[in-house]
Amino acid sequence: MVFHTPRPFYTHRIFQVTAAAIVATVSALLVSCASHETAADFEPEWEKLVVEVARFPKAQPTGVAVSSSGRVFVNFPYWDKRPGVSVAELDADGILNPFPSRSWNRWDGKSATSALRSFVSAQALYVDSDDFLWALDSGSPRQESGVVVAGPKLFKIDLSDNSIAQVFYFDQKRDLAPYSFLSDFRVDTDKNVAYLSDAGRGGIVVYNLKTREARTVLFGHESTQPYEGVTAQVGSHPWVNIIGQRPSYGVAGIELSNDKQWLYYHTMTGRDLFRVPTDALIDDRLTAGGLGAKVEHLGNTGSIVDGLWMDDNDNLYLTAIEKDAILVRRPTGEFETFVADERLQWPDSLAMGQDGYLYFTTSMRHLQSPYRLTDVKTQPYFLMKVSVAKVQRAVQAKQDAEFAQQTAIEAGQQAVQARQQALLQKRQAEQIKIAAELEAKRVAQAEQLAQAAAQVQADAASAVEQADEQLALIAAKAKAEVELAKAQLAEAQAAVEQAKQAAKLAKALADEARAKAQAGQQAKAQAIAARQQAKTAKAAYDQAAAQAQAAQDYAQGLRQQLADQQAKAAKADQLAQEAADGAKQQAVAALQAKDQAQFAKQVAEQAQQQADAAENAESGAHVNQTTQTAEVETDE
Repeated sequence: MVFHTPRPFYTHRIFQVTAAAIVATVSALLVSCASHETAADFEPEWEKLVVEVARFPKAQPTGVAVSSSGRVFVNFPYWDKRPGVSVAELDADGILNPFPSRSWNRWDGKSATSALRSFVSAQALYVDSDDFLWALDSGSPRQESGVVVAGPKLFKIDLSDNSIAQVFYFDQKRDLAPYSFLSDFRVDTDKNVAYLSDAGRGGIVVYNLKTREARTVLFGHESTQPYEGVTAQVGSHPWVNIIGQRPSYGVAGIELSNDKQWLYYHTMTGRDLFRVPTDALIDDRLTAGGLGAKVEHLGNTGSIVDGLWMDDNDNLYLTAIEKDAILVRRPTGEFETFVADERLQWPDSLAMGQDGYLYFTTSMRHLQSPYRLTDVKTQPYFLMKVSVAKVQRAVQAKQDAEFAQQTAIEAGQQAVQARQQALLQKRQAEQIKIAAELEAKRVAQAEQLAQAAAQVQADAASAVEQADEQLALIAAKAKAEVELAKAQLAEAQAAVEQAKQAAKLAKALADEARAKAQAGQQAKAQAIAARQQAKTAKAAYDQAAAQAQAAQDYAQGLRQQLADQQAKAAKADQLAQEAADGAKQQAVAALQAKDQAQFAKQVAEQAQQQADAAENAESGAHVNQTTQTAEVETDE
């Protein structure tokens, strides 16, 4: 941000006159505030909440103060024209009574002696904690010719007897500058210090009520100076004078915290709120830089501001001139629109009464000279009040209504969502039904496959049973044939043995015949008989060999039958496997068929082993037969 530096009075002071906002309904949240619901969001019926206390057709009010007993005081500065009364008490009938006396409200326009004993331009009022009324006289009539000698002063008035207890005068040369404009003030009676805003120079005057010494601090600091280039939009027009110049005011509204530890302040032609510790303000040992470092920026308010007030709950109220509204800064730091009304044309000063009402004036600075050639205001000046509790109740009622409406909307939305959900669930149910039907079809198909697998399994089991029976028969037959072959082999072996014996006998006879050949024909005949017996033995051997070959051929047939049974078993195994693959988990029984087929295969293998044993036995018989034959041939 760019800040304006103070300029001499004669170059710009004539244009630094107050103004107020033209009729416009402004009820929006602050530009930089957090987004949340406020009074303005609900737009209660402000005309019922904002109560008109008094109206002033011609007298332009600025300050207002309310005593603990409910006495209301208003002041009227000397701006556009000399007021008929500067400080007045408003009675129950709405009549203004000069206060504290008529004589103090009769300035003759002269400086020095007359200014010393009267209000020159009463600017602001304040009731302290001891129920004393304080009145600030800026001493700058019309803000044209500078500060009048003996004009700027601070009054302390005892409300118990309406007497002036003290008057604190400022030296316009030593304490102030020619273009100073004392705008607002607060008093700390515990520390005997008064804090005053100098909107003309842009600084804060710290005034020691005990020593009557004044110091201007934060002069030239960016927080107290007018913002360069800020053109306020008040009502429907920019706030400029009749030749188009922007007003240039520094710090104006100020307020003390409840514990008196902080001084809050806001420039007139700026949109930011600041605060500074009061201990730092009254510490005259601090340098300007050291004091400036303790200033805290509290955020942008979104409007130029004139007056401040803090209630007992640390809520800080601000007059938002550009919004025709009063803002409130909560202790959490959030800004809200407290009240907004088109009648709030330039809300000026604030004061809280014991009745819970916030009082404020409308000064309409922007509708008079030097900002208008003629008075263009369309309504009288007002002193108004608004109940904090009623505003809170109205806002709460509006919030409750909005909440109920929102609840109804949400209920309707939930009903629509419920209907949509029901439709969605219906569609999902239909889809589930379709999926179930498809699944039922798949299950039926699976059952059919399972039945087919079961049939295949039954067929395989039957085939296995048949194979088992056939294998059993074959095995029994093979066993019988083997036994027969063994018997025949034994007979053949006996015949061979007999042939061997006969051969041995024939050999013996032949030997004997050869021995006796020389003896005669009888021996020859015996030899012929021996050869005949050898032929007979050979014939018996040939018969035994033929029987052994027949046994071998029969064994080969058994092996072929076993191979066929193994092929059938393998086929049954393949069918069972295919059936199991088709039915998957739904045909577990088919796996049992496979196991049974495997068992049949094992039985077949055992039969094969038995057949191989028979063949080995036959081969052994054949070898023995061959040996015996060779022996017979050798004998021959």
